[in-house]
Amino acid sequence: MNTWVEKDCVIEHNGRRFEAGGACLSDNQTIGYLGKNGILTDWHGNQIGTYRISATWNTPSSYVSSTMHQVEAIVNGVVYAGRSAGVGMLYRGKRKAKQPGETA
Repeated sequence: MNTWVEKDCVIEHNGRRFEAGGACLSDNQTIGYLGKNGILTDWHGNQIGTYRISATWNTPSSYVSSTMHQVEAIVNGVVYAGRSAGVGMLYRGKRKAKQPGETA
């Protein structure tokens, strides 16, 4: 698999420029954003994969979100497991050891 890092993730606010890290993909991890309807996106909103939320729990002390989600994402046929604070928020996942179709 080729490593991919998203470029040009810049916004301007009050005449100042801010750059985000954007999405990235490597052999053992992926970083993206939870879009609507189970679509994993890059910073610009382009689809890079799909996801499903497998568990949710409350995070009452968090300043980011009142909940955290366990997320399983599929990018280029590879399954990743990680966490996100919800739709529109960053997702970071590690490649699962057992992939579909692989035997132990």
